[in-house]
This record gives sequence, structure tokens and C-alpha cells, in this order.
Amino acid sequence: MSPSASQPPLPAAAPRLTLARWLRIGLLLFVAQALALGLQALLLIHKEGELLTGLTASRIGIAADEIRATFTRSAANGLTLAEARGIARLLPRLVADDADITAIHVFDSHRQLRFALGPGEPPAGAADAVLHRTSLWSHCAPGEPLLVGQSLRDAEDQLAGGVLFTVRSDALEARLKAGRDATFLRLGLTLAGVALALPLLLAAAAHLGRRIALRVRLLAAALLLACASSLTLSLQALPGFSEQLAPALDAKAAALGRLLAGRIDNAVDLGIPFEHLAGVGDYFDDTLARHPEILAFHLEGPGRSDTARRPGEAGSEVVTPLGAQPGAQVRVVTDGDVVARELRSLTLDLAIVFVVAVVLFNEALGAILAGDELAPAASRARLGLARLSVFLLILSEELTRAFLPLHIASLAPADGAAIGLPISAYMLSFALFTPFAGRWAERYGVARTFAAGALLSAAGFGWAMAGGGYWAFVAARCLCAAGYAVGTMAMQQHFLNAAAAGERTRALALYVGALQTAAICGSAIGGLIAERFGAAVVFAGAAVLGVLALAVQRADASPGPAATPRPSAPLLPVLARPRVWLPLLTAALPAKLALAGFLFYLVPLALRQEGYGSGATGRALMLYFLLAALANPLGSWLSDRYGWNRRLVVVGGLIIGAGGLAGLMPGPGALVVGIATLGIGTGLGAAALQSMIGRDGPPALVLLRTGERLGAVAGPLFAGSLFGLLAYGGTMAAIGAVVLTAILVFALSNGKEPAP
Repeated sequence: MSPSASQPPLPAAAPRLTLARWLRIGLLLFVAQALALGLQALLLIHKEGELLTGLTASRIGIAADEIRATFTRSAANGLTLAEARGIARLLPRLVADDADITAIHVFDSHRQLRFALGPGEPPAGAADAVLHRTSLWSHCAPGEPLLVGQSLRDAEDQLAGGVLFTVRSDALEARLKAGRDATFLRLGLTLAGVALALPLLLAAAAHLGRRIALRVRLLAAALLLACASSLTLSLQALPGFSEQLAPALDAKAAALGRLLAGRIDNAVDLGIPFEHLAGVGDYFDDTLARHPEILAFHLEGPGRSDTARRPGEAGSEVVTPLGAQPGAQVRVVTDGDVVARELRSLTLDLAIVFVVAVVLFNEALGAILAGDELAPAASRARLGLARLSVFLLILSEELTRAFLPLHIASLAPADGAAIGLPISAYMLSFALFTPFAGRWAERYGVARTFAAGALLSAAGFGWAMAGGGYWAFVAARCLCAAGYAVGTMAMQQHFLNAAAAGERTRALALYVGALQTAAICGSAIGGLIAERFGAAVVFAGAAVLGVLALAVQRADASPGPAATPRPSAPLLPVLARPRVWLPLLTAALPAKLALAGFLFYLVPLALRQEGYGSGATGRALMLYFLLAALANPLGSWLSDRYGWNRRLVVVGGLIIGAGGLAGLMPGPGALVVGIATLGIGTGLGAAALQSMIGRDGPPALVLLRTGERLGAVAGPLFAGSLFGLLAYGGTMAAIGAVVLTAILVFALSNGKEPAP
């Protein structure tokens, strides 16, 4: 039975899969699951290390709070930090209470040491880090002591100095190693289970539900396997986490018990009767609010009983007797749901990991089953591999979207426009190389041109990973842009030329689908990885994806027919037409200015100000790409069905501009509104704008892309120049005002909607 464009029923397609193909599908599915489970195991290890280190640091932070409280009392009496001798008397008791503390250094705002207990000087750079933080600071490097610090402020809330604890980390590192070893063992057992279940799932996919397309059945099998394996690994981790965290939780509870008992003893020693102590309940409530791992405090003794408690399941209990009141004690109860709650916080991250794994499997599966996609067979095979290669290349770039401004901010010599410059330089480089890429593909062939693009992109990411400072990073980003432009434009031309007559629209749809899918997945997974493991890991992964894209493309033995070189049409006569230059200046350029200036530049920096990491930023960008992908078919249908090109462009621009004005609202909700409206407005207006300008031929489309690139270049510089002056809300509103003004000029111009 010969394939057709209408997709034959699956019973006829299934027999065409040979044993070799089934083995390739099975291996591919196992690799996808192994990658996802491996990343899940790393996330679990990271979370366990984060919890153990955080609990240890917060335990030492209790001692830091005692020093801060002592200095606060001294400052209230008019004493400076150097005159607060109570701190010197406090240090020996703190070291005696916690055997892991090896040294304590108290220094003033000029980094001059005032009090110390233990050997050595504060490590270089640690004092600066403490003084620049208002909250508890900690640093733990492998093989080195844990450093925990807290700034000290006087009665007028002016910086007076800081305290730095050096903490023995042997027990912490032993627990971390035990946790890693246990997680990798569980990972190995889970992968063994996946390997055993895989043949059964593939057999079920081959023989059950034959009315359903084979690709859908295989994706269902992949989802089932992903959910089962992920749940198995997480459930196995729960008891191990509890076992590793229990000693750290008990140690923190003991430290809090000593703190609370000491405060009550001090009050009793001052002559206040135990049964008449005031403010105990409020003090317990305030302390409980600062320590989410603790469930309850109880004070029990002759004549009184005080309790502060939050809802939850009780864990272990630590009892500390009062020295000044016989028969009285403080009981600290830990929260028994800490581990389960922290694992639940990973649910969204794990869901993103496995969605991306299934998407990768789907893209590779499409290359294997490409014979069922298009006609004729030769074109199908080429386009199946081509889509996978361009998907990997685009994914390599999209991985960096969520955290790039934050990484640039760590390198830039100043804020504002200096952060936007590398993004604008990337857009400019992309714009400059785009016109040449198509010609190079015609002259040197798609395979060579794409190879050059993939290698340039991989080299750029490798350079970014290696570091070298701000200007080296700008150059690396320009290299990435050149590779991205050359590779994607060459592959777009390949899609159009390799497809059979009558199939070019579907071929281009495959290309656009790869672009949208990579954009949706890349920002979310890239932000997650950057937040957990650092930007260098993402850059390394992006470089690997670029090389992998080249390898997939080179596996295509028949790169397709060479394009026939065509003379370039003159652009200036087309640009002189008002129906071309007016929408370029008032619709295309402002929309891209909003995309690059607001979404790619402002959103990551604004979310960081609100306390969110790059993982949350990645999910925010994913919202934009999802809404744009959903709105685009509606806009295309309205444009084709009713010819509402001009109306859709106006409506899309108004939605984007109104979303920008939401920046006048307080809080991060304004960012969500701006992202959502940008996605919907872009999705509704993009196809209509292209259709409207495309009536003037290919030169007009070239001018459209050029106008969009200019907007993308200007966006980060415009937003960066305003960010330091107006904060993110004002900058967002300014971008919205620019878009609204421009689109109103377009709407009030004398253009007419052509008949559909």
C-alpha cells in the first residue's frame, strides 16, 4: 500500500517497521528516559544538598542572631561595635554549644577585626560578601569549611560590621556523599526496571489499539514509562532523604531550644518570676515564623504553659531544661513533612524535565518514522532528519533565554544599557548574517552551510562557557548569532527545496513546528538547569546540542536538490511604497522592540528583583511561547478566511501595548499580564502582518525581516536605558506606550482592508 499525504490508516503502516527500526525506537526511548531520569537524580541530589547545607547554615545563623541581639542592646546604649564587650564574653559559649564551630570573627564596616575566637583570619572576600548581604550568607565549597555570616546594624539601621563563622564540614560532606551514592544506586535500579519494561511496552504499542496512529501509541508508551519511572525514583528517595536530614533537623532544633531556654533563663536571673514572664508567646510565634522546618515550641513549668504551633505532622522532639527554673523545660518539635514538602516543590521542575524528554523522543521518532509524513519517499526521509537537526540547533539557543540577562549582569561593568548591549549585538549579528545565509546555501550547498552554522554556534557557546569577561562574552554571543542565522536560514531553504511540489506548505509547517517546540521547551529547561547548576553547564549543553545537530544533519546521505540561484530583486522601490514602509515602522519594528526589550531583557531582571530565579523565568517565557503558538493558528485562519490582515495587526498591537501599560500596576502580576498579552498579540498579528506585506512580493518580506531585526536590536538598548531610571514597571509601561502610539498611527492611516 503506497503512502499518501492523507496519512494511511496505521494497520497498513505497522508492518513496514522492521526489527532494526523497532530496536532503534527502543534504544531511542531508553536514552530519552535515561537522560530524564539522570537529570531528575541530579535535581534530587541538588535538593538534598541544598537542604542539608541550608539546615546547617540556619543552625549557625541562630548563633549569629545571638551576636546580633547582643550588639543591638549595646548599640541602644550608645556603644559602638568595638565597645560591645558583651560579644567577646558570648563567643566562648557559642563555640562550646556547637562543636562544629571552629572560629568566629567579628569585624566592623571597614573589615577591621574587632573580636575573634579561633585560629586564622576571615577568608579573603568572605567579609565583603557578608557586609553586602542583609540576610544570612553562607558558602560551602568541596573540601573546605562551611562559612556562615551575618551583617550587624546599629540602632539607626546603619551598617556597623559583620560576623563570620567557620564551621567544620566533615559530617556535612559525609552526609552529602552518602546521599549521592544512594541516589545513584536508586537511579541504576530504576533504569534496570525501565530496560525490563521497555520491550513489553513496545510490544503493546505494536499490537494494541491499531486504529490509533503508531506514533501516538509510541508517545503514549513514552509518557507512561516517564511517569512510572519518575514516580518510582521519587518515592525511593523519600525515606533516604528523611534519614539523611533527621540529624541536621535535630541539631537545629537543639540549637533553637538552647536559644529559647537561654533567653528565658536571662529573664529569670534578672528577678522576673517564671510564672509572670510576659511576651513569651509572641516571641515563640516570631521565632517559629523564621524557621519553617520547626512545627512547634512548648514552654512547660510550674505555674505556666506556653505553646506556638503551626499545622502539620509532628516529627522528632528535642527537650532543653531551663537552668534558672527547676522543673521547667522548652520542647522543640520538628516538622515531619519537611522532606515530602521539599520533594513536592520539585514537582513542576520534574514535569518540565519529562515533558522535554518526551518532546525530544517525539522529534527523534519523527526522523525514524519520516517515511509516513510526506511524499515522495526521498523527500520524507530528508525532511525527517532535517527537522531533528534544526530542532536541536534552535534548542541550543533557546536554552539560554531565561537566564542570559542575569548572567550578563554578573559580567557587565554597569547596569542598564550595558546589560542590553550583548543582546542587541546578538540581534544585530543575526540580522547581518541572515541575508547572506540563503545565498551561501545556494552556492555551497545546504549541508556545508548548515555545518558552518552549527560549528559557529557550538564554538560561540564554548567561548561563553570558558569566560573571559564582558567583551569576550559579547563576541561569543555574536558568534552564536552568526551560527544560528546561517544554520536556520540554510535549513529553511532546504525544507522548501527538498519537498515535492504541492507539499511545500506542509514542509514549512514542519520547520515552523520545530522552531516553536524548541522555543517552548528550551527556555523552561534552560532556566531550570541554570538555577540549579549554573550558567556554564547550560552553555556546555548548548554546545553539545550544536554538535549533535551537525551529526544528525550529516547522517542525511541525500541532502536534497540544490537551489537554483536567483537574482536579488531591488529593495528600494518596494521600500518607497507607503503600504510597505508604514506597517514596517508602526507594526513590525515596535512588536519586535517589545519582544526583545520586554521579554528577553526586562522580564528576567524584573523577576530577579521580585526574588524569583531563572527557573521561574524559564516558565514565564514558556507561557509566552505557548500562547503565541496557540493564538497563531487563529490569527492565520481569520486572515485567510476573512482577509482581516489590517484589523488583526491593529488588534494584536493594541493587546501588546495595553499589556505593557500593566506595568503601572504594582507587583509581579503585571509581568504575567505583559507576557500573556505579548504572546496573544504576537500570535494574532504575526501571520496577518506577513500576509499583508507579502502582497508586494519577496523583496517586501526581506524588508519585513530587516525591520523586525532592527526592532530586536533597539529593544534591549531602549529598555536598558530606562530600567535604571523608571524601575521595571515604568520601563514596561514605556515600552507599551511606544507600541500603542505606533499602532494607533498605523490604524489611523489611510490604508484599506483588501477583499478576502
